[in-house]
Amino acid sequence: MNLKNQSNTSFFLKKKYLRYIVALLTLTCILLFSYYLKNNNYSNLDQKHSGNANNDFQTYAQNLFDEQLLSDSLSMHFYIKTPDKNIRNSPVTLGDFSYDSMVKSQQYYINQINLLKDFNYKKLSQKEQLTYDVLLDYFRNQLDYGDLCLCNPVLSPTTGIQAQLPILFAEYTFADKKDIDNYLTLVSQINDFFNQICEFQILKAKNNSFLGSETCNLVIKQCISFLAENKPKDNLFHTSFVSKISNCKFLSDSEKNNYTNKNLDLINSSVFPGYNKIISTLKDLQKSGYCKNNKGICHLKNGKSYYEFLVKNYTGSSKSVLELKSDIQSRLMKDMRTMYSILTVNPELENMFYSEEHKSKSPQAILKELNSKYTDDFPNIGNINYTVKYVDENLQDYLSPAFFLTPAIDDTNNNVIYINESDAFSKQDIYTTLAHEGIPGHMYQSAFFLQTNPLPVRHILSYGGYTEGWATYVEFLSYSYEYSDQRLAKALSCSASYSLALYSLCDIGINYEGWSFKETKAFLKNYNIFRIIWEAGYEVMRGYSLLEAERRTDRSFVSWQEEQYTDLEPTGILSGSISVL
Repeated sequence: MNLKNQSNTSFFLKKKYLRYIVALLTLTCILLFSYYLKNNNYSNLDQKHSGNANNDFQTYAQNLFDEQLLSDSLSMHFYIKTPDKNIRNSPVTLGDFSYDSMVKSQQYYINQINLLKDFNYKKLSQKEQLTYDVLLDYFRNQLDYGDLCLCNPVLSPTTGIQAQLPILFAEYTFADKKDIDNYLTLVSQINDFFNQICEFQILKAKNNSFLGSETCNLVIKQCISFLAENKPKDNLFHTSFVSKISNCKFLSDSEKNNYTNKNLDLINSSVFPGYNKIISTLKDLQKSGYCKNNKGICHLKNGKSYYEFLVKNYTGSSKSVLELKSDIQSRLMKDMRTMYSILTVNPELENMFYSEEHKSKSPQAILKELNSKYTDDFPNIGNINYTVKYVDENLQDYLSPAFFLTPAIDDTNNNVIYINESDAFSKQDIYTTLAHEGIPGHMYQSAFFLQTNPLPVRHILSYGGYTEGWATYVEFLSYSYEYSDQRLAKALSCSASYSLALYSLCDIGINYEGWSFKETKAFLKNYNIFRIIWEAGYEVMRGYSLLEAERRTDRSFVSWQEEQYTDLEPTGILSGSISVL
C-alpha cells in the first residue's frame, strides 16, 4: 500500500506549522556575533595566565563577553540591566556593519581560537570545558562564514534588521536619565546604520547575491507600512517612547516633554530617513536589474556553500545536508505511518478534530494552565514572572505569530511574550504557540538555563538546534496537555512533525538542490498536497511570506484563508526539524 497516496492530507495539514520556521525571535542575539566586527579597544588578546586554569578561563570568558557588549550598546542594554561603570560609560554605538569589518573579523576569530588553545583543557572543570567547546565550535563556524557574508540577506521580512529594530527599541527600558540619553543617542545613529546596510546591499547586488525581486518588494512594503505615511506621532518609535517616559517618576513634567520632543525630532531626522533610504536603495537596485535570482540560495554566488554553513550553524549537526535529508525523509514516513494507523483504527478522530470548538482562553489563562501541567514531565523551577504584550499593528503583517524576549542576565523576572493578533494567523494554534514560546518552551528553557549559573558569554551564543529543538519538542508534547483524547493528541503531534519534515525537504530541495517551481510542485503533489501549497510553498522558499504567496495564488481555497502563515527564512525550519529526529 502506498501510504503517500492513501493518507488523509486534509487532516494532516489542517494545522499549518510554518511558524516553526521563525518561531523564536530572541531578538537581541541577532545584533551580536553574527553581524558585527569585533573592532574593540578593549581586547583580551594579551590574556595572561595566573596558573589557576578555571580562574584564568573564567577571566577570559568574562573579557570576551565584555568586549562584545562594548561593540553594540543596544544589545548590551538587553543583556545587562545594571552594567559596571567600565561598560556603562563606554561609547554608545549600534555597531559596525561594513563589509570591511566583516572581512577583518576573520583575524579576530583566528586570534580567539589561538587563545583557547593556550588553556589546558584537561585542567578545566566540566562546566568550563562545556563553555570552551561551545566557543571553539562557534569561532570555527564563523571562520567558514568569512567568504560567504555577502550571501547574508540582512534585510528579510521577519528576521531582517529593519523588522527587528522597532521591537528592540520599544522594549528598551528607562531606569534613569542615562538610559534615556543612551536611547536617544542610539536612535540618532539609525540613519547612518541603515546607510551602512544599504551599502552592503549594493555590494551584494554587484556580487550576484542580491535579494529576489519579490522578496525585495516585500521588504519595501514592510518599510512603507512601518513609516505610517511618515507621521512621527503614529510611529512605534514615538508611541512606545511616550508610554515609557510617562512612567519615569524620576523626571519632571518639563523633562518628560523635552525628551519627547527630542525623540520626535530624531524620528524625523534619523528613523524616517533611514527607512526611506532602504526603500530608495532597494528600488534603485530593482530598476538596475539586480533582482535576478528568484530561485533558491544555491543560485547565488557561493550560495551552496552558504547553505551548508547555515545548516551547520542552525542545527549544530556535523552531518551533511544530504545525510540530514535522509533523516528527515525517514521521520516523515514514520509520522505518516503513525497517523495513518491511528486514523484507520479510529476514523472518528477526524470528525472529533473538526467538530471540537477551540476553547476561547486568554493567553494568560493558557500559560497558567501550561504552568500547572509541565511539572508532570519536567523539573519544577518555580514561578516565572512574565508579561504578555501584543505586536504593533504596523508590524503585524511581517512578524511571526508569537515570540519570546529573553530577560537580562541580572533581571530574570522581566520575561516578555509577544503575540501577533493579525487575522492571518489561526487563533486555534494559540495553545501550542504559547507552549513553544512560553512554558515549557523558550521561557522555561531560558529560566532553567539561568538557574545553572552559566558564564555570561554563554548567553550571547545561540544554537538553533538547542533552542528551537527544545521548543519544537515541547510544542509537539503540548497536544497531550491541550486535548483529553490522547489518540487525537498523538495524531496532531505527528501531523505537526509531518508538516515540518515536508517543508524541510522543500527547503533543502529549493535552496540546496536547486529545484524549480515545476520540481517543487511535483514533489508536493506526490504527497497529495493541494495546489495552493504547490504554488505558495515555492514562493515562500524563495523569500515571500506565505501570506503574500497565498495572495498571489488561487484564492478559491476557502479552507486556507483562516490558516496560520508566517515568513520563511531559508534553513530556519531545519533547526527545529532536525533537532527532534
